[in-house]
Amino acid sequence: MKPKKNKLPKKNVSKLSSGYLRLSQVLLFCGILLTGVFMVCSAVNTHTKLAKNALRQYCDAMIANISENYANKYWMPNPNMVQILSTSESEYGYQVYLYNETGEEIYPHELGKGTPLAASVKPYLRSNTFMEFGYFTEGAKEPQLCCAIRFTLRSESGTDDLFYIAAVSNAGNLIDYAYLLSFYLIICLIVCMLLFMLLFRIIASRLDNQFDRLNQVVQQYAEGDFSARADVPEHNELHEFSSTLNRMAEFIEQNETTRKNFIANVSHELRTPMTTIGGFADGILDGTIPPEQHERYTRIIADEIHRLRTLVNSMLNLSKFEAGEMQLRTKDVDVAELLIRTVLMFEKRINDKHVDVEGLEDASLQLIADEDLLFQVLYNLIENAVKFVNDGGVISFSLTKDEQTAYITVKNSGEGLTDDELPKVFDRFYKTDESRSKDKTGLGLGLSIAKKIVHLHGGHIVVKSVKGEYTAFEIQLPVTNG
Repeated sequence: MKPKKNKLPKKNVSKLSSGYLRLSQVLLFCGILLTGVFMVCSAVNTHTKLAKNALRQYCDAMIANISENYANKYWMPNPNMVQILSTSESEYGYQVYLYNETGEEIYPHELGKGTPLAASVKPYLRSNTFMEFGYFTEGAKEPQLCCAIRFTLRSESGTDDLFYIAAVSNAGNLIDYAYLLSFYLIICLIVCMLLFMLLFRIIASRLDNQFDRLNQVVQQYAEGDFSARADVPEHNELHEFSSTLNRMAEFIEQNETTRKNFIANVSHELRTPMTTIGGFADGILDGTIPPEQHERYTRIIADEIHRLRTLVNSMLNLSKFEAGEMQLRTKDVDVAELLIRTVLMFEKRINDKHVDVEGLEDASLQLIADEDLLFQVLYNLIENAVKFVNDGGVISFSLTKDEQTAYITVKNSGEGLTDDELPKVFDRFYKTDESRSKDKTGLGLGLSIAKKIVHLHGGHIVVKSVKGEYTAFEIQLPVTNG
């Protein structure tokens, strides 16, 4: 029975995409609504101010005309004044009312039009200026704008007489203007909503298709196939996400390949010595190997056990480095003396291959470092050089430093490395084709461990090589004061 596949439901993808789009829709609607309300209010307020200013200017003009026609304190509107007020009412569409100090209506009372203003308005005439919306005339069916001003006139007798003038205009056009703007606002909102809904459907459909493609790729990852890649165009909304997904897949695929190679290499490296140990031990116990050869095969068993211990220790060290558990115990180290001691450990193998060693005669270098870990780095690099130096070749060393960095170089003549091999030499368990034929006992961990130790010291290790000529490893360590 096949395991059930875990697949992201399409409706969930739609909810994911539509949720954000609907939120954007609400925010956009609120933004347009608030902007529209603000614009309508601003436009109505401006239009109202213009209407109020016009009505106030009209009242001021009427006061100026009344002043010119004022004769004495017992003045009543003369025909000329009545004509001026009547003409202005017809021309401007305003209704004009004139009161004396006691509130008695002077104009248009004489024309028999009755009391034009509501009784609730009269108390406001005691103020200098009254400007308000409302229903001020009897029988008014639409809102009105009223402006009332108190003013004084000097009579021929030298007394100041108090009067009130009020002008009333129809304010229905202001209300209509506000309604018209509100209507346009509603139309704009409806159009924007329809356009957004259309855009929403297009984007939601597009995102769903993109999510479907990404979901197929992720499903392959869930099944252990990391070869698939999310192909999303650069201008697409999900391009950055797909690029990150592809990088993650490449990283996982690389780690998976490394893991498989690791298991294969460890299995091989463990199987070979364990088979040898088991075979020789059984031969000694069952008498297949004669007693006079026990010592010889016991040594072989001891060597294989040492090889197994080295493998296990190397693996443990790698785990400590990667977990950040390895701690430095630094002190003042004579690198030249440590290097010479390490080279002497390979004296027999160097002599057997008739190799010349250069660069140790006048070597001198002092560093603050972990001596044991630095020894392991030098041991691994020298062992690597001895393995792959050509017969009759040269292994050379160089110790230099400047104000900030110390340089330790181990170089050997020989076949060298290709350009494809150079980036991989520090990978765990990596062996070139040539090293597989020449190095039957190596684990492929030495250079990986060396790199991690150098990095732990805050330094770098680089490899340089020319195919058919040489290979050189350069350690770069920071110069620190003790």
